[in-house]
Amino acid sequence: MVNCRNFETLFTVEQLKGELSSSVLGRELLSIFSLKSLTPVYQPIVDIQNQKVFGFEALTRGPENSPLHRPLHLFHAAEEFGCLQEMDWLARETAITKYHEFGNKEYLFINVTVNALMQNSNPQGMTLTCLQELGVDIEQVVIEITELQPVDDYEMFVRSINHYREMGFKVAIDDLGAGYNGLRLWSEVKPDFVKIDKHFVSDLDGDEDKKRFIETITALAKGLNTKIIAEGVEDEATLKILENFGVDYVQGYLLKKPQLEPTLELDYHWDKSYLMSYEKNETVESLIQPSEAITSFTTVGEATEFFLENSTVDFLPVVDNGKIQGVIWRKELMDLLARRFGRDLHQRKQVYQVMDSRPIVIEKSTPLVELSRMITEYEGNHRGDIFLITENGQYLGGGCFLDLLRVITDLKVKSAQYANPLSGLPGNVPIQTTISQYLDQDLEFMMVYVDVDNFKPYNDHYSFEQGDNIIRCVEQILHRNVKEGKDFIGHIGGDDFILISTRMTDYQQLCTAIIDEFNRIRTEFYSMDDIQQGGILGKDRDGNERLYPLLSLTLGVLLVSPGICEHPQMVTSYATKAKKQAKLLGGNQFFVIDSENLNLD
Repeated sequence: MVNCRNFETLFTVEQLKGELSSSVLGRELLSIFSLKSLTPVYQPIVDIQNQKVFGFEALTRGPENSPLHRPLHLFHAAEEFGCLQEMDWLARETAITKYHEFGNKEYLFINVTVNALMQNSNPQGMTLTCLQELGVDIEQVVIEITELQPVDDYEMFVRSINHYREMGFKVAIDDLGAGYNGLRLWSEVKPDFVKIDKHFVSDLDGDEDKKRFIETITALAKGLNTKIIAEGVEDEATLKILENFGVDYVQGYLLKKPQLEPTLELDYHWDKSYLMSYEKNETVESLIQPSEAITSFTTVGEATEFFLENSTVDFLPVVDNGKIQGVIWRKELMDLLARRFGRDLHQRKQVYQVMDSRPIVIEKSTPLVELSRMITEYEGNHRGDIFLITENGQYLGGGCFLDLLRVITDLKVKSAQYANPLSGLPGNVPIQTTISQYLDQDLEFMMVYVDVDNFKPYNDHYSFEQGDNIIRCVEQILHRNVKEGKDFIGHIGGDDFILISTRMTDYQQLCTAIIDEFNRIRTEFYSMDDIQQGGILGKDRDGNERLYPLLSLTLGVLLVSPGICEHPQMVTSYATKAKKQAKLLGGNQFFVIDSENLNLD
C-alpha cells in the first residue's frame, strides 16, 4: 500500500507517547498511530434520477475488538487526549490512499471535523499534497465538514473552509438540521452539497412536519444551486418521498451498508412499476450535439481562423483536460476584433483572456424540466443560445435552447396523453403498463376499482364545475390513504379510479378508511335542502321524477395471486366484476374477489 509521505511530517509517534501512555485509552490511541490501524469503509451516495452510484463517503473504523472501534468513540477519545488533528489526518490519508488503490472514479467524500479544522496548528495543503503524490484529481474529492461542537471563531472557520474551495475542492456540509451552524454556514460558504441529517429522514412516511422540512430545504437548495443528499434512507417509502420532493442524492442502508471495497452494485433495485412522468424521465443526454473544442491556450487568432473556416459554428467551448473553462462566442469575438486596433490588440492573446467564463454547464443526467427552470432563473449575462453538457464534470458536447424547447413541448403533449388532465393522475396506458409489470414480476397485489355512485345526476344538477370538485376530492382521499411510494393510483376517466397495492392484507382497513372519509366529506358539496331530503330530485332515463341518494363510493377489490391472471385485461375484468357486485350491496360498500370466487356470476 502506497502511503502519502506527509503524515510522517505532521508528527512522530514519539511526540505523543508522553500524553498517551498514562491510560488504557491513551495506549489504545498510541497503538493506532503506531500501526496505522484505522480501517476505511465506503458507503455509496446514489443519484436518484440516474439510479446509479454518484460517489462514496469514506467512514473510519478503529481496530476490531477495540473500545475505539466505533468512530464516535475514536474521535472523542482523540479530542480528549489532545490528538484530534493527528487522528483526523490519519483517517483522511488512509481513506484517500485505499480509495486510490481501488481505482474508482466516482466522487470521494472525506470527513473533516470542525474541531480539527479550527486548531491553530492545523497544517494547510496536506490533503492536496497527498492527492498530488497519488495522482488523484482534486475535483474527485469532496471535503465534508462534520460538526462535533459549536464554533467559537466563526470567521476563522469560514476562512478555513474557503481555503479548500480556493484549492479546487468541492465542499459538503454534513448533518444539516443537527449541527450548530448549518444554515448560517450554508448561506456564507455556499457549499456544493448539503446533507440532511438522518433524524429528518427516518420515519418520514408518517411525519408531516419532517416532510415539510425536507420540502422546504430542497426548494431552498434549488434556489442556491446546491445539491441535496439525504442520509439514513432505510426503507422504500422514504426513498420514494424523497424522490417526489426532488432530492438529488440519497445514502443509507436500504441502498448499501458501508463496505470495505467501494462497489457500484446496490442492494436496492428500483421498482420499474413506479411510473414517473415522461417529463421527469427525459434528461439532457437526449440533447447532446458533439462540438469542436479548444484549449485555454489556443490563441485568439487561431479561434478566429476556425470560425472563418466553419461558417455554421457559432461557439467554441474552451476545455482543458476534459474540464470546461468557458466558451468563445463567434459574434462577440468578431465584434471585439472589429474595433479599432482590435485585431492587433487581441489576436496573439490566449482565448482564456477573452472567453465567457460563465456559460451554462449542465450534467447529462439532469431532467429537462430542471434545465428549463435553471435557464429561466439564470442570473449570468448569457450571450448565446447554447449550453454545455458534461458527464461527471467531463465535457461531452453542446445543447441548443431551440431543441430543448421543442422536446419540452413534445413531452408535455405526451404527458397529457398519458395522464388525466383533471386529476393529473396516470391514465389508461400507464395503468395497463403497471398491471403488466406486476404480473411479469409474479407479485401478489390487489387492485381496487373505485366508482362514485350517483355522480351523473349530481353533475347535471350542480354543474360540471362542482362535479370536477368531486373528482378532485376523491383523488385527494385516495392519496391520503395510500402508502406514498408503494401504491399506484390511476384515473380511468370520469368518476372511475384504480388503486394498485402490494399490501394485500390491508384491503379491509384501506377500503373502510376511504369510504368513511368520503362519507364524512360529501355533505359539504350539497345544499341544506338536499341534505335534509337525503339526495337530489331529478328525472331518470324514462322521464320519471325520482330521488337520487347522496353521493357514495363503491369499491370492487381484486386480490391477485401469481398465476390467476394471464394478462392485464383479465385483471381489469375481474376488478370490474367486483365493482358490480359491490353496487348490488348499496352505497358505500366494497366487495372482494380472490382465487376462491373468481367465477362468481
